[in-house]
Amino acid sequence: MNRNVTCWVRHCLRAAIVVSVTAGSLSAYADTVKIDARINYQTIQGFGGMDGAGWINDLTTEQINTAFGNDAGQIGLSIMRIRIDPDSNKWNIQVPSARQAVSLGAKLMATPWTPPAHMKSNNSLINGGRLLPAYYSAYTSHLLDFSKYMQTNSASLYAISIQNEPDWKPDYESCEWSGDEFKNYLKSQGSKFGSLNIIVGESLGFNPKLTDPVLNDSDASKYVAIVGGHLYGTTPKPYPLAQNAGKQIWMTEHYVDSKQSANNWSSALDVATELNASMVANYNAYVWWYIRRSYGLLTEDGKVSKRGYVMSQYARFVRPGFQRIQATENPQSNVHLTAYKNSDGKMVIVAVNTNDSDQMLSLNISNANVGKFEK
Repeated sequence: MNRNVTCWVRHCLRAAIVVSVTAGSLSAYADTVKIDARINYQTIQGFGGMDGAGWINDLTTEQINTAFGNDAGQIGLSIMRIRIDPDSNKWNIQVPSARQAVSLGAKLMATPWTPPAHMKSNNSLINGGRLLPAYYSAYTSHLLDFSKYMQTNSASLYAISIQNEPDWKPDYESCEWSGDEFKNYLKSQGSKFGSLNIIVGESLGFNPKLTDPVLNDSDASKYVAIVGGHLYGTTPKPYPLAQNAGKQIWMTEHYVDSKQSANNWSSALDVATELNASMVANYNAYVWWYIRRSYGLLTEDGKVSKRGYVMSQYARFVRPGFQRIQATENPQSNVHLTAYKNSDGKMVIVAVNTNDSDQMLSLNISNANVGKFEK
């Protein structure tokens, strides 16, 4: 069935348009968005952010409720990223916030910035270095011990990463890996992770050289559930090799301009544009850097920032399990749009308008029974 809905897309970001069916009339002055509910793309796993416990002050109970709750005035995050400390004596720091996020329905992903120093070529937690092959098994035990610890404390992991930014050698916790090293590690150790979802990559700029060797080797690729990457110095792009291998693609860290206030609308729109582009690139998840920061989704006083409001337009409405469907992605200049559906017949349309004025769109929806329109 084809039906039409006319709506205004206001300056900045139009709140998500929830369509479970249709109402409204077609305007002769509206640009038409064609939406086909029969043509499906990626399934959304969620939107999230990093909890920096151990590096910065932990989120409070109220702030976690604001970030991971899904009511009005909350953001609706569904993924919390946490750090795997190289010192197991400090793992308890991660528990309180992670456990609360899980109680609110969030998935936990855990990332190590470095193996313990004695396992590395430079015998240091910082300045890169490499995991020594002789310690592959010991490192696996370290990661799995963390997973077991979190599970014992009612904060089970959904996914675990092998390494944060393996193509970066800073003077803080870090470790360098090549694509071949990831491949060899997974061929040797992948079976030990069992049903725990493995994330590989998490490179600084979604560099395929870190993950292509894994994906091109069936003995390594079979253990990988998620290809992760960051967006520093790059923009969202499709990754056909990962998609064709049946892997989820997660953007696992980025922030836009830490010197700019999170309540600046111009930079908030940059976040909106990046979120839209990530969805068009077939990413299954988008995970911001620190949840609470001057440039974060929450400002330091725990209030939802404009960047957080932008994130909520996706996170609150495009819930885990929704599937992106075909829609006119750029119906007019400076307007970008994506559409999603779930198994209950609900459709969500999110439009980003970076023009200086309101714009009108006509939604032409096919292969869906439309009867109710909310915005």
